[in-house]
Amino acid sequence: MVYCTENVHDTFMCTFNVLTIGDDDCMMTRQIAADLLRRLVVSESSTGVPTLASTGKNVLNYGFFIGSIQQTARLLVSLDPRTEESSKIYDLLLAFCSLQQLRGPVCQAIIRCQPTETQLTTPLVAIAATATLSPLKFGESTENATLKALKLLAHLLKECIEPQEKMPDVGIPTGQLIDLIATCLDEHVEVGEEQSDRIQKVQLGLRLAEVLAHDEQCRNRILLVCTAHLCQQIATWQFSKNPVVGYLTKPPKERSEKLDAQWTVFGIGIILELCRLLAVLKDHSKVHKDQYWQLLKDERIIPFLAYGISYGDQETVQQAFLTYSHCAQVPAFPSHLLSEMVASCKAVYSTPATSSSNLNSQKESPESRSRQDSENRVGSGDVFFSDERSSQKALDDLLRKVTLEGVPLKDAKTTELFAAYERKIQMLQLREKELEVQLKAASKPTSSQINHEVENSTRFRELSQECESLRSQKDQLTDILTRGNLEREQLKTELNEIKQKSETIEQSLGLCITEKGALKSQLNEMILNADRAAQASQVEISKLNADLAQNVTRIEVFLNENKKLKLEFEEKVVECEVLKEHIHQIDAELKTKIMEVERAHSQTAAAEQKTSVKEIELAEAEKHLKLYEARLTDRERDLKLTQLEVDRLKTELDQARRNLQKLEHMREAMLSLASGGSN
Repeated sequence: MVYCTENVHDTFMCTFNVLTIGDDDCMMTRQIAADLLRRLVVSESSTGVPTLASTGKNVLNYGFFIGSIQQTARLLVSLDPRTEESSKIYDLLLAFCSLQQLRGPVCQAIIRCQPTETQLTTPLVAIAATATLSPLKFGESTENATLKALKLLAHLLKECIEPQEKMPDVGIPTGQLIDLIATCLDEHVEVGEEQSDRIQKVQLGLRLAEVLAHDEQCRNRILLVCTAHLCQQIATWQFSKNPVVGYLTKPPKERSEKLDAQWTVFGIGIILELCRLLAVLKDHSKVHKDQYWQLLKDERIIPFLAYGISYGDQETVQQAFLTYSHCAQVPAFPSHLLSEMVASCKAVYSTPATSSSNLNSQKESPESRSRQDSENRVGSGDVFFSDERSSQKALDDLLRKVTLEGVPLKDAKTTELFAAYERKIQMLQLREKELEVQLKAASKPTSSQINHEVENSTRFRELSQECESLRSQKDQLTDILTRGNLEREQLKTELNEIKQKSETIEQSLGLCITEKGALKSQLNEMILNADRAAQASQVEISKLNADLAQNVTRIEVFLNENKKLKLEFEEKVVECEVLKEHIHQIDAELKTKIMEVERAHSQTAAAEQKTSVKEIELAEAEKHLKLYEARLTDRERDLKLTQLEVDRLKTELDQARRNLQKLEHMREAMLSLASGGSN
């Protein structure tokens, strides 16, 4: 019922909650939840190609999915990378990234995880720190979290860089990533590291370098770490050590030994990732461009492509076809050899074909058997060919490449070509002698014998013409040898010039010798002064001997105490070792804290800049405020003056009113007097 369409939403939510919250009292809680989520989302088909399960087809439509992915990724910050819980979380995130539909949203969710108050480190920084850990820290753990972290880090950085081909600020220093690539590509095997882990680490290091090479700043540093010489060493290492080369160059009937699957698959991945890296770097470095074309022209890459196409997973097959598209740019690339090897790989596992081939082999005529013997003799070389004509054609192609393109004489394939021609000439000479003996023995020719002799004579002429052509080709190769001798003469002239330079260096060495004599005289004077000082110190030593005799008794007492201290010291040494391990852990935490402090400093600097701008604005505001205050005081002073003037006018007005009243009284009195006088 929990997997039906109506309840699968709640099932996902519940499982994510169990994974992120966990339960310390109940063991294997997070492991079981991670396995359940992987099975709900990712479905393994019969062909081994991961597909989106029916229960997880709507997982991107769930509103809690992105937040749950971020909470799951934050567990990588708090959990110890050596635990099984951390390993299961890496497996879950890698399973999500293996699906094309979920890779982008899951990677973007992890990248956008920001630091919190409780966790100052982002999951991306924690993944990079886990990828840089040494395998020694994982002890006897069979699952190396470093490789899983490397693979997940490559997915995340690819999602960051691909849109704009520029590395954004994700909190990981570029130097740390470059050092990680250099560590992965180091050919020295670390103690406790298995062969398969070493090969897979080189493959993932090349993949990470190819991802970072799309950024311009990172590319300049990758060119210094992944030099053309190092790329050549890695390619030569795989071409000489990987058993797939010797396995596929044999005829199918002779492939009886079993190949180490991890060694072979991861080794093929190294060549494919190396080709992709050189394809990116070739446009920015001439030496890498030369190494790129040299790798594509090397026929030893054909077994890697054939095995990857025949037995690889989806990613390996895709990369093999992509590498073949690069190889197809080479005009003389032997595509027929690749098709023959792929067909031979498929023929090994097709039982009806093998049974029918056994029946047909029993019905072969003597002529076909002799032809098969010649094919086996030709196939015993470095490359297996299906018939004599194809071997002759391949030899002609190689000779044309030698004469036109000028293959260097130091190349191992040129010496093998000489040996192949010598063997071919010897075979033709033996065949010629056999035909001559048959001609002499036929003293009484019949009609059938005459026809046979005619056929032999025509065959003899063809073989003689072929022998002449081979001799002419051999002469051309001798011309190449003479050109090599001329180059050697030029090197001799350069050697003479170097000898002349060495003579000038000897002259400068003579001057150094004279200076050395002067320094010796100064040294003798210093020795005399030292002798005088030694005599004075001898007197002091005699005094010190007397003091030493007194101190001997004290030393004996101290020795007894020292024995006790040694026992205590040994105990402290054990404690010190424990503290050292604790200090290493603290150092790792300190590095992360330093990075966080640097980030905080940058934020503080930005805040200080804003504060300085605000202070300038505040100063200007204060100036305006003072100006307004001055104007206000002037206004207040004017107001006081006007107030005084108003008060004065009021008093004058009152006085005028009183005077007016007096005049009114006087006028009334005068009117009354005037009226009284008239009466």
